[in-house]
Amino acid sequence: MWTFFLWKIAALVAAIYCIVRAVIDLRRRRYGWGIVGLPSALMFLMTPIQTHAVKVYLPAAGS
Repeated sequence: MWTFFLWKIAALVAAIYCIVRAVIDLRRRRYGWGIVGLPSALMFLMTPIQTHAVKVYLPAAGS
């Protein structure tokens, strides 16, 4: 359970860094890096993190 929490925190920190860096780059008129930073943050924020796995055991054929 703690590993999922740590992964969520790490992804959130990385996304915040990308957003801040993109804003700084856009203000300095480095549009290429700013435009690259925003989708990077979206990628971190939209990545699914599996927290509740379900195991389904099916009966073996021929048993």
